[in-house]
Amino acid sequence: MANPILHIKDAYFFEVPKFLLPSNKTKPSEFPNVWLKLDPDVQRIEALEMANAQPVPKLSAKQSVQEWESWSHQDGNHGAPYDVFFAAKEYGSIPQDVHMQAEKSAIARADEFTQQWQYDGRLEWYNHHISGKILIPQPFAELRNLHEAESGFAISKFMVIELAVAIIIFVLFSRLAKKIKTGEPVRGRFDNFLETFLMFVRDEISRPSIGSDADFHHGHDDDDHHDGDAPLTYKKADALTPIFWTMFLFITGCNLFGLVPWAGSPTAVFGVTFALALSVFLTSLIAGSIMHGPIGFWIAQLPSMELSFSIGLVIKPMLWSIEIVGLFIKHGVLAVRLLANMVAGHIVLLSIMGMATLAAGNLFFLIAPITIIGAVCIGLLELFVAFLQAYVFTLLSALFIGAAMHHH
Repeated sequence: MANPILHIKDAYFFEVPKFLLPSNKTKPSEFPNVWLKLDPDVQRIEALEMANAQPVPKLSAKQSVQEWESWSHQDGNHGAPYDVFFAAKEYGSIPQDVHMQAEKSAIARADEFTQQWQYDGRLEWYNHHISGKILIPQPFAELRNLHEAESGFAISKFMVIELAVAIIIFVLFSRLAKKIKTGEPVRGRFDNFLETFLMFVRDEISRPSIGSDADFHHGHDDDDHHDGDAPLTYKKADALTPIFWTMFLFITGCNLFGLVPWAGSPTAVFGVTFALALSVFLTSLIAGSIMHGPIGFWIAQLPSMELSFSIGLVIKPMLWSIEIVGLFIKHGVLAVRLLANMVAGHIVLLSIMGMATLAAGNLFFLIAPITIIGAVCIGLLELFVAFLQAYVFTLLSALFIGAAMHHH
């Protein structure tokens, strides 16, 4: 979570404008625990309690705390608690029960610093920064800060958004499925709008990429062979179509959330795009293994070629190795491609909005219109990209799965 490269805009809280959710706390104990334990006064009490149980070798508890304070002011160590310092110095590790007890004791004594915090303006500063933040409850984890978990399974903002997208898809299309199941034509603009997405993915992505059933038998199967105007059958493609429906709708929903202020797009996180690409890879393995057998699938990765035995003995293992490596690479690129395209849009929009900081000066009437028009244009482009990237990801997924099912 703390890595700024792999995680863009994710956090363990949602944020709204400060005036909608102001904070007016008057004493430290009213602040969330995750906020309290980052305060240097609270950390000092916690450090002293841990140092009493586990001091630095050859130093007293007080000297150990002084050593920690000196270390915590170095570059890259700011805000790190005593147990992190102790482990970083290779003195061992603080027992978890000692750490948790010290933390609880320090938080319980936080109100001792009420006057000090009022005097140095810390209460006002903390209230300002926590205003507008809606912390996500963490029943299964302890947080180190609002962007990093201490232990356990932490629920982030993007996880909540992904769950919301999944629920919305389930509710909307379950309702549509019940109507279609009756055999009656779908009526109503909204239902027809939803059906359009399903028909598009089936007819423009799934069936062309997987192919008709006759393609799997080269036209020699009596059930699937077609002549003249006989209709094609797409049993295999249609069996996989629900996967592509789910993929397309889920990615589109996540992308669209990126246009909602103070929300963010989960597809701008590598963990999400990697999980999607992994699901495509596993589907390819399963579908290919069903068609060719568990061993035949890997043998089928080698393209058919007419070579003499001596040349084939050298060339074929090399080509097979290249194909296997390429199989993994192309699915990895699938994850990076979606991530890069979504992050790029956010960065461009952020850059244009950054021009607004210049509007506070003498160039207000010049910069402000440019910033607003540019942000609107990029926002509209991101709306288009939200659907485009879902289409491209789904199309490439269908092509990869289709290639796994066919012989080279």
